[in-house]
Amino acid sequence: MSNSALIVKHLHANIDKFCLKDINIALEKGTITGLVGKNGAGKTSLIKTLLDIIPRSKGEILYFDKPLYRNEKEIKSKIGIVFDNMIYAKNQKPFNLMYTIAPFYENFSIDKFRDLMDKFELDSSKKISKYSKGMQMKFSIALVLAQNPDLIIFDEPTSGLDPVARAELLDLLYDIIQDEEKTILFSTHITSDLDKIADNIIMMDNGKIVLTQGKDEMLESNFIVHLDKSDMNEEIKPLFIGLKENNLGFVGLIDNKAKLELIPNAKIVKPTVEDIMVYRGDL
Repeated sequence: MSNSALIVKHLHANIDKFCLKDINIALEKGTITGLVGKNGAGKTSLIKTLLDIIPRSKGEILYFDKPLYRNEKEIKSKIGIVFDNMIYAKNQKPFNLMYTIAPFYENFSIDKFRDLMDKFELDSSKKISKYSKGMQMKFSIALVLAQNPDLIIFDEPTSGLDPVARAELLDLLYDIIQDEEKTILFSTHITSDLDKIADNIIMMDNGKIVLTQGKDEMLESNFIVHLDKSDMNEEIKPLFIGLKENNLGFVGLIDNKAKLELIPNAKIVKPTVEDIMVYRGDL
């Protein structure tokens, strides 16, 4: 038995003219992994392929050391999924829909669902169709978290939430992950969320994984460097990964501390996840 909630080996998939190419992932239990990349990078396609919504052409996917095939009921009872768009029938009231879905999940907690509805200030007397997009996202999150899944997959869960609700969700996820048997895959454009809670970062571009690294290691091994125009020359430029010129000089990313010694008068700033994406060209 491995300590992984999800293992993906050499995954390939074709979606019209778009392809996922040689995807390899290992999500350790008790971790939060951020999945990032620009629009069209393949994040949602990857999530749908992992869930067998999009068929793969090649590769292996294991949940808790088991393939989905012939283990679908057991595995899906342990997985919670929140997509960026509402996937439930909207013409029902929240508790009516909850009572329809709850029997499919052995560990579903009605009390937790009720608590989350209160926490997110969702009016249970209204039909879901009357909720705003942000409120519908809160409802989806409440329904999934009440399932008490061992693996939670989020596809842009905070994009429709106000700052207070985003902070509440991040706190909830941090609390969940204190249970070392729980695992979260968190696809998002709001990379500041990952600065706060992620253990690992997976960056995608054009259907491929271009970087997989622990978040702290990534932030400690990359540097944003500001340099005056007078200090830049053709020998220094190749040291940068991504370099932008402005009225004051140059700003770029360096991915090796030893390179800093070769850049005189460099002004060094600690990066964020977004900085690394921008200067790598992945946003």
